[in-house]
Amino acid sequence: MKRWPVAIWLAALACCVWIVMAHTRFSTDMAAFLPDSAAPAQQLMVEQLRNGAPSRMLLLALQGAEAEQLAVNSKKLARALEASGHFAYVRNGEQALTPAERERLMQYRYLLSPATDPAHFSADGLRQSLQDSLQLLASPAGVMVRALLPSDPTGEMLALLESWGGAGSGPGLQGGVWFSADGKRALLLAETKAPAFDIDAQQKVSDEVRRIFPATRSSPQVELLMSGPGIFAVESRNRIRDDAWRLSMIATALVAAILLLAYGSPRLLVLGMLPVASGALAGLTAVSLGYGTVHGITLGFGATLIGEAVDYPTYLFTQRATHESLRQTLRRIWPTLRLAVLTTVFGSFAMLLSGFSGLSQLGMFSFAGVLTAGLMTRFVIPEIAPSRLEVAERTATRALLVHGAAALTRLGWVPVAVLLCAAFYLAARGNTLWENDLANLSPVSQRAKELDQGLRNELGAPDVRYLIAVQGSTQQAALERSERLMPALQTLVRQGITDGFDLAARVIPSEKTQAARQAALPDQETLRRNLQAALATTPFKPDIFEPFLQDIERSRHLPLLQPEVWYGTPLGSLAQGMLVRRGAVWVALIGLRGVRSDAGLAAFVAGLHDENTFLLDIKGESNKMIMQFRDQSLLYSLFGVAAIVAVLGLGLRNFRAVFPVMLPVSAAILGTAALLSLLGVKLTLFHVVSLLLVLGVGLNYGLFLSLPASLSPDALPDGERGKERQRALFSTLVCMASTVSAFGALAFSASPVLQAIGGTVALGAVLSLLFAAMRAKP
Repeated sequence: MKRWPVAIWLAALACCVWIVMAHTRFSTDMAAFLPDSAAPAQQLMVEQLRNGAPSRMLLLALQGAEAEQLAVNSKKLARALEASGHFAYVRNGEQALTPAERERLMQYRYLLSPATDPAHFSADGLRQSLQDSLQLLASPAGVMVRALLPSDPTGEMLALLESWGGAGSGPGLQGGVWFSADGKRALLLAETKAPAFDIDAQQKVSDEVRRIFPATRSSPQVELLMSGPGIFAVESRNRIRDDAWRLSMIATALVAAILLLAYGSPRLLVLGMLPVASGALAGLTAVSLGYGTVHGITLGFGATLIGEAVDYPTYLFTQRATHESLRQTLRRIWPTLRLAVLTTVFGSFAMLLSGFSGLSQLGMFSFAGVLTAGLMTRFVIPEIAPSRLEVAERTATRALLVHGAAALTRLGWVPVAVLLCAAFYLAARGNTLWENDLANLSPVSQRAKELDQGLRNELGAPDVRYLIAVQGSTQQAALERSERLMPALQTLVRQGITDGFDLAARVIPSEKTQAARQAALPDQETLRRNLQAALATTPFKPDIFEPFLQDIERSRHLPLLQPEVWYGTPLGSLAQGMLVRRGAVWVALIGLRGVRSDAGLAAFVAGLHDENTFLLDIKGESNKMIMQFRDQSLLYSLFGVAAIVAVLGLGLRNFRAVFPVMLPVSAAILGTAALLSLLGVKLTLFHVVSLLLVLGVGLNYGLFLSLPASLSPDALPDGERGKERQRALFSTLVCMASTVSAFGALAFSASPVLQAIGGTVALGAVLSLLFAAMRAKP
């Protein structure tokens, strides 16, 4: 036995274990599976999906009890959630603003109020304000008016509270909290501190809400409903993870049973799994070193990709001739097996070069894992395998395969016909072949989507699809441009195109606007004189408004309001989320509530004729990015195929010999895509990735069936030719059965992504073997 290959393997294994255990960090940020894009709108869209305020919204509802009971529960739950530390704010209508926000709002009310102008503080303007205050004192708001009147007779604070509290745009109140229109649900709206794509953090938020809720409800009849992007992300991750784990266990059991039946030896089964385990560990180490973190989906899906590596020891064990040592078998089949490994390695380049960080990780995992498994099969397995290697002959099965293959060779025209017909059909389908709507790839149930839309409508929450983006070379330029849009936006609301809007300029007016409002404030003597004239026709005593005079004087000398004034408050979260910097450009975002006409909104923005203002359609842009990446992936796939052809040509020393190997798998790939389309399945990015796996698997079948022993430096005696044919058929059948079992199990997943991967690879593997057998020489 050569000790050096085993020593290198064990040392590399120990090194990989150390790297994985000590230095590998795992991530669940789903934004890794969003493609990188150079387009500014798409980059902004990705940032909003990652960190935007709408993506962090948590929609809550309580139901199942009387309104009075639900109102009490809503107040308790809101206070408990605020105290948890997981939320930037929690709102249920009980209190529109926090004490800190009220204090700062009171301090800066004149710099924030659109009503601040010289006429507002003239004698006539003050007289009208005092008359309005007299009427309000007799209204239900009289208590609040009485408390604010000495310092705010013009009603600035009340107007701002009403505007920012969402009056007229949010749900109605019962028992002091928000309720749905039918009065059956108490509603709450919260914003998580963690971004929606940090699924681990969102899972903690979800668990914390479910932990807090039982302690705040007054009876078991009260039910909690939750929705929002973070909830969807958690639900999707958990469903995919649970499906992948359960189905992987089923697939592993099926593959083990098939291999045990084929080998007839538990010892060989364990031996054959070592390249798979070593390859998976090597792939994990390569991703960790190359990317810094390993995505959870890379770990799960990558393990499925590396499952192809189980084929290499299978070819080695099942192709051993009678009285032939394992080393002799390896020398004979290694040229063919080497090509099988290299073609799979080059096939992973399409994923490795993709614009998705997540898919690029999968490509690296597959590249390193398959290469490691192939090298281990070549150098390590022969050294640690038992000297007396016994593999079940399965004579009857092999003889039956020969008869079946002989019948199939009479159908050698079928792969050519399938290739041509499928190519024509797919070309005719064009863009209708593809699924471009990401929503249809989500494992989130339709019921959950309907609940989300219902709660969003009842709460008047910001629309998660549309934003209006206003660009400026500076922060102030972006704010000024967004301010100029406010009259037009109010017209948009009056026309019923949208229910309302939010923008950063409400919280942080531009310095130009603030300075103009500050200049509109009269000096103390002028204001006192105007106030005395206004009071002459009212029952108010002049001295009670001294706080008002002092506040105006202080406001005249306040430093202009900056974003940091609001930091640490819910309004600060709004300001930060709606005013973002992108390189040298600032963008003021305008959030929309209850968009009722997509076409009307698009026409409104187009009618502005402003190149610095554009409509950000997050759904549309994400779908456009997916289409662009799909086209990019198809291009990279062609490069990968070209590399594979080059490897085959060099390995076979004859480029004309590449055609018999490539024809069956090419027909299988196009035939699989066409058959899926005929069954009503729209193809996605994940079908493209899966077809790359079919390419790697199918090439192996073509190599071993089309070129048995032709690459071997040690030709077999003539009497062994027929047996070699039997062994080639048997080994490829075992490999195909293993692949179909492993990936076929995924086809039963509830996740559209796993369904696409599993069904495509399983179908493609079957067609690849059938077509390879049809084209093989008898």
